[in-house]
Amino acid sequence: MSRRCSGILAFWVAFLLTSSFVWANGSESEADIHFSALIKKGEPLFIHYCSHCHGIAGDGDGYNAEYLDKEPAELSDQEFLVKKSNEQIYKIIDLGGRGVRKSHLMPSFGRTLSEEELWSLVAYVRFLSGDTSHPVTSPEGVLTTRPTGPHETTEALSDFSRWFLESGEEPSILGQGEKLFKKKKSCLACHQVDDEGGIVGPDLSRSGFSYTPEWLYTWMGNPQHVKPDTKMPNVGLAKEESQAITAYLSKMMGEGLTEEWSEYLKEKGDAEAGEKLFFDLEGKANCSKCHRVNGSGGKVGPELSWIGSSRTLPFLLESILDPKMVITSGYASVLILTNKGKFISGVKTNEDDSSIDLVNNEGLSLRILKVDIRKFKTQKISIMPGNFKDILNLQETRNLLAFLETLKLF
Repeated sequence: MSRRCSGILAFWVAFLLTSSFVWANGSESEADIHFSALIKKGEPLFIHYCSHCHGIAGDGDGYNAEYLDKEPAELSDQEFLVKKSNEQIYKIIDLGGRGVRKSHLMPSFGRTLSEEELWSLVAYVRFLSGDTSHPVTSPEGVLTTRPTGPHETTEALSDFSRWFLESGEEPSILGQGEKLFKKKKSCLACHQVDDEGGIVGPDLSRSGFSYTPEWLYTWMGNPQHVKPDTKMPNVGLAKEESQAITAYLSKMMGEGLTEEWSEYLKEKGDAEAGEKLFFDLEGKANCSKCHRVNGSGGKVGPELSWIGSSRTLPFLLESILDPKMVITSGYASVLILTNKGKFISGVKTNEDDSSIDLVNNEGLSLRILKVDIRKFKTQKISIMPGNFKDILNLQETRNLLAFLETLKLF
């Protein structure tokens, strides 16, 4: 039995023996049932939003923890948690570290999750610590819907584009953006810049090369509007803060294209021909086998429906010709060696205490039990073929780029 399963079993034994909510005849009270329901609701939220730093069992050993300057709190430490009221735990989840005068690396979730979801996380944190002295019930009238946040209009984006052209390179604004990114907001907890920072989200060391300024500005203003299930919370940036951080990140260019590859961008391709190339399952590119566009295609690789809004043409070209240069967060290839000596590779889609789910390069879903795994390794290679520069000629590549450029969110 895993450590986490043992902890869960011990908690429930203790809970049933000591809880004041269990009636003398052994039946559960309404509050007891509510606490259990909150714990159940809080588990997937904790795994999705919190476990990468705090660890699956709350031991502070998530895969991202070693990249942080400050160690995440050990939420399995009953002695530590018993000193905190439910309201105190709620407040730090709601407002983040800076909101309670703690580390800025702890993000706020009050603009991302509903009040009920925040209370369910409080319940799950109690559960992880085995603390039965603070049963959790959500207050009467608690909101069950998530905040919607602001949505950028076309006019607002046009205003931003004008601002960026006029003021985006001012030293004072760039300095403000760097300070916000590294010292004031929780950005560095999840994103790396020049080998500093976390690995939950994409490395932003070449963000100016990779992303359009309009996309960076839109995304950080309200990530859930673009991708509802993203791990990145809405941290409530003011307009001026989003502008400054976007300006700072847009200066992070890294190495650009080689002169040879720059030749591809000197002329525009045929978008219609590029679309046919993309979706032709018998053709040379066969992109739609792995990539999805507007509901059509595979799910092995990243969704590309908005790629023309989010990514720059130089980045798209680099991704086609040398896909291992940047592997999109969440799409790294993993290699598994089973106890029977069989190698299995694919993109990990889910993991729990007992199994790992993969999608292989044929688009097939696989589940491998952990008891059957001898070795497991995340590879620094892309599952996407790396020989498109040999498969596609210059014009075909230009056509494919022209089609990808038409895929817009705004």
